[in-house]
Amino acid sequence: MATIMLVDDVELFLRLEKSFLEDCGYEVATAKSGVEALHRLTEVDPELILLDLYMPGIDGDEVCRNLKSDARWRDTPVIMVTSAGKEEEVQRCLSAGCDDYITKPVNKKDFLDKVQKYLSIRKRTDEAPSPVPLRVKLTEEGEALKARIRKLSRNGVYLRSRVVLVPGTLVQVSLALADGRVLDVEGKVKRVQEGGSAGKGVYFIYPEPHAQRELEKLVNTGEWVPPVAPPAESSPPPPEPDSKKALDPEVEEKIRLLKRIEDLERENETFANKIVRTEDINNNLTNLYVASTRLHSVLDRAEVLQIIKEVVINLVGAEKFAVLTFDKGAHQLRFEVGEGFDDLSFPAISPSSGLWQEVVHQGESYYQDGSVVEGSDDLLVPLAVIPLRIHEQTTGALAIYRLFVQKERFEVVDFQLFSMMAEHAATAIFSSTLYEESERKRQTYRGFMDLLLK
Repeated sequence: MATIMLVDDVELFLRLEKSFLEDCGYEVATAKSGVEALHRLTEVDPELILLDLYMPGIDGDEVCRNLKSDARWRDTPVIMVTSAGKEEEVQRCLSAGCDDYITKPVNKKDFLDKVQKYLSIRKRTDEAPSPVPLRVKLTEEGEALKARIRKLSRNGVYLRSRVVLVPGTLVQVSLALADGRVLDVEGKVKRVQEGGSAGKGVYFIYPEPHAQRELEKLVNTGEWVPPVAPPAESSPPPPEPDSKKALDPEVEEKIRLLKRIEDLERENETFANKIVRTEDINNNLTNLYVASTRLHSVLDRAEVLQIIKEVVINLVGAEKFAVLTFDKGAHQLRFEVGEGFDDLSFPAISPSSGLWQEVVHQGESYYQDGSVVEGSDDLLVPLAVIPLRIHEQTTGALAIYRLFVQKERFEVVDFQLFSMMAEHAATAIFSSTLYEESERKRQTYRGFMDLLLK
C-alpha cells in the first residue's frame, strides 16, 4: 500500500487526517514542520505529500517549491491544505507548483477522493490513448491554443497540441458538450510526452461538483456526439397540435413516459440532497470524535483551551472568534482564548440584555439569519453565540464574528456541529479547572503537612 506523508503543525489535524488514511490501509508518516518534512523525505520516500500552507519556520509553499525544484521529488504529487481557501491563498499554493489543494474544515470524502486521484495518476500507464470525438479549447493566460483530445478521464485529459507547454503550466480546458453547453475546468500540465504517443497530460484542479458530475457522465456514457443541427430558419415551423383532436396513442405514451421521467428526476434530486446532508453530518461526527478524543485526553487547562481554539479554527472554519467563560461573582463573560483579538483589549461582556441574556440565562444558541460572508465587527452582536453548558448551567460561550470565505450562511449541519462541540468544550474546561483546583489544594495540604512534620 502507498506511503503518504502528512505535514501539519496542528496535532489535531495530523490525527484526523492520519485516521482517515489508515482506515483505508495507507502507510502514514507525519511531520510537524517543513524543516522536519524535508529532513525525513529520503527516509519515508512518500508517494504523496499532504502539506499545510501555514507552518512555523518554513511555510508550505516554500517547502513545495523545494520539492518541485528537486529532480528526486519533482514527480511526487503534493496536495496543499489551506484553512481559508481564499483566492490569494489558492494562487499562492498553485504558484508554488502544488498539484492540487484542499481547504479546512476537511471533508473526509473529498479528502480521500483527492488522495486516490493522485495515487492513481502515479500508477497510470503510458499506453497510447484513443482519440476522443469531443471538441476542446485550451486557454493559457487568456490566449486560445489549438489542441485535440486523445484521452479523457474524470481526473484529467491527454491532449495533442503543437503548442509548447512545460509541466506546471496552468491552463483552462473548455469542453463542448453534446447539448451545446461548454464545460470550463481549470487544469495544470503534469507531463509532456514525446514520440509516437506525443501529447500533454493535463490534470484537473479542484473541479466544482457540477463539473465533476459532467466529467463522470462524459467518461461513463461517452455522450460526446454533437447535437443534431436545428432546422434552417427558412424551414416552416411544425404545425401546432389541435387540442380538439385525439392524440395518437404512441404520442400519449411518450408524453406519459416523459412526465414519469421528470418525476423520477425530481425524486432522485431530493434523494441525492438527503445523501449529501447525511454525508456532511457523518463527516462532522468523525471530525468531532477525533477532536474530542484529544480534548478529553488532557487535564491542563491552558492546553485544553488551545485545543478548543484549534478545533474552532479547523473544524468550524472560524476566522475570528472568542471563547468566553462566565464569572459568576462579577456576573460577566471574560475572554479566555480566541483568534483575531488581543486578549487584553477584549472587554468583559455583561449578559444582562439582548442575545447574551438568552444565551447565558436561557441556554439558547444565537445564529444570524441570512448571509454571514461580511462577518461582524460588533463585539456585542456576533454572527453566532453558542453557550457552553454543563449540568444545565451555562459556564461560558463561544462567540463567532467571522467565518472563512467558503461558507456563505449557517446550515443545519453547522447547528449540530456547534452544539456538540460546545458540549465537549464545556466538559473539558470544567474537568481541567476542577483538576487544577484539586491539585492546588493537594499541594497546599502537602506543604502544610511538611511544615507540621519538620
